[in-house]
Amino acid sequence: MKFASNALSRRAFMLAGASAAALAGFSGYSFAATPTKVTTAHGWISNVQYSGFFLGIEKGYFEEFGVRAEFLPGGPNTPDTLVSLSAGRADIATANWLPFLDAIQKGNEFVLIGQQWAKSPAAVMSMAKKPLLKPQDIIGKKILIQNPTDKEIINAILDGAGLPHDYTTAQTGFSPEPLLAGDGDAYLAFATNQPITLEKMGLVAGKDFHVTLLEDLGYRVSQGLYLTSRKFLTENRPAVVGYMAGMIKGWKAAAADQQAALDTVLKKYGVDLGLDATQQKRQNELQMPLVVPTPEAKIFALKPDAFTGPMTVIAKAGKRTVPEFTQIADTTVVDEAIKKLG
Repeated sequence: MKFASNALSRRAFMLAGASAAALAGFSGYSFAATPTKVTTAHGWISNVQYSGFFLGIEKGYFEEFGVRAEFLPGGPNTPDTLVSLSAGRADIATANWLPFLDAIQKGNEFVLIGQQWAKSPAAVMSMAKKPLLKPQDIIGKKILIQNPTDKEIINAILDGAGLPHDYTTAQTGFSPEPLLAGDGDAYLAFATNQPITLEKMGLVAGKDFHVTLLEDLGYRVSQGLYLTSRKFLTENRPAVVGYMAGMIKGWKAAAADQQAALDTVLKKYGVDLGLDATQQKRQNELQMPLVVPTPEAKIFALKPDAFTGPMTVIAKAGKRTVPEFTQIADTTVVDEAIKKLG
């Protein structure tokens, strides 16, 4: 598995590279350029959430574009991805919008280069007897939320639709069972996660319960952000572009052959994690239309209007300063990667 190497192995690799270069100059033989190592800090354990990345490694897509892709797994008791990036343990990190802004405010020169989700998996679940399918359906309902700040999301949806803030909330955990028990009328969730819990109980989406993406309610945001340091991008731009080309190719391959992507996770990268194969299969099925909507889709591309819309509203509601988008993002990395892919 291509986990990030430690300092000793990196030194050995550099020495070996120097020896090879000297030998090449002495003997007259030419050697292929050494791929640039790019380490990604993941925010969670090695499951199907990163299946396109792992498939890209297995199929050699990153190396095809001059990159040796390594990674730092996330999960409980692991450093925050932005800490790993700031400390130089990672070259690229995954993160969400508000933590990214907080890191910028602390003086980190980070730059956004892409986003995993073409359509955010953030959603609201509701039961068939009280469906929440449009902003008007929020009125008068009791919404189950995980964090007090989730109310800002609901308010943004209502404001966008010109509706009053006529609803109540109750804080709950990360299982949708309280929704089933009638503790609330709707439940904020991820479309790739909590619906599977109800499906395991024999309930059918679209019949017994509904999953409505927040984007379909007017709350258009970007999630699964990929970023790097300004310094690394400046000094290693060809590698960053090559990395993104390998990532895009890997995810398109994963969408085309979901079983291969699933097997790569279950049989190699997540083999020791005790992953539930049935759950992982379903999560992979649910996420693919949100990452790769169509084979021709321009995936991983940042959407500036999402950042300057609801995402800025939410950030400013939390008293955060939001820099100009062009100061914190480089949309041309994906453009150049797509050109490499032909």
